[in-house]
Amino acid sequence: MIENKHLRSFLRVLDLGGFSRASRSLNIAQPALSQHVRRLEEQLGVTLLTRGPQGASPTRAGRQFATKARQILELADSAERQFKGGADTLFGEVSLGLPGSVCPVLATPVIVEARRRFPNVRLIVSELMSGDLADMLREGRMDLAILFNVVETDDFTSRELAVERLHLVGASGDPVLSGETVNASLLSELKFVGTRPPHGLRLLVERWSNETSIPLTVDVEADSPVVLTEMAAQGVCYSILASAPIQRDVVTGHLAAAQIVDPPIERTACLCSSKRLAPDPARNAIYDLVHEIAQVQLREGVWKADLCS
Repeated sequence: MIENKHLRSFLRVLDLGGFSRASRSLNIAQPALSQHVRRLEEQLGVTLLTRGPQGASPTRAGRQFATKARQILELADSAERQFKGGADTLFGEVSLGLPGSVCPVLATPVIVEARRRFPNVRLIVSELMSGDLADMLREGRMDLAILFNVVETDDFTSRELAVERLHLVGASGDPVLSGETVNASLLSELKFVGTRPPHGLRLLVERWSNETSIPLTVDVEADSPVVLTEMAAQGVCYSILASAPIQRDVVTGHLAAAQIVDPPIERTACLCSSKRLAPDPARNAIYDLVHEIAQVQLREGVWKADLCS
């Protein structure tokens, strides 16, 4: 008989990419964790994970079974909430994924308010690239996430939150960034540090470049927020970023930034919920909370973007 603890062990190894990290996360000995996964594989008659010196990765059967395993645990948690805590008691674990450009304005207020309103709900917030978050929603490895420029699919819902206008970012005192805005035509004369394809920000900027016939020269590629900001701060290259993750550095004078206009580079932030998981009142409550706090941050100007109607 398959035990829930074996399912949780398998999923934690899958999510963290290795037995040693999973054992520390679950606070159980690694041999016991390995035994849980082996027992599960024996009961199913398939290999779920490929073990190697770099960690563990799912087999095709492992990826398929992971979706079922999450659904089983979700249903078990739902039953426990209903019969142990009462129909109105929210209980369980909800995962929320935020891209780096949104995390600074949403993560802390959402966590603080969730703890106050829903003390029995464990909220796990992860800061990841939007492409990784989309994959996790599709596979049922993330409950909720904020993505950019997406519509509802068979895998997740989508609700528009805000329209962000991106900024040209460079060194403090740079004359190109002396005003609040910078004309887009000037970008063709500059060199940039940017993320690598198929990162969502890179694809957005390249699409804008093609549509406007304004060529951009990406001199350095790096999938690292620190590199994107520090290369700009040192005057080596410019970056194109949202305002939220750089607000503090601009205020302190570490960076300079100006909104790109004529035409702007825009993207729509969307609140998404995975359809690969069983219905969960706790997930719904956190979803509503994220939407509520996003609206507050937008109206108060903390999140410098345009609120979607």
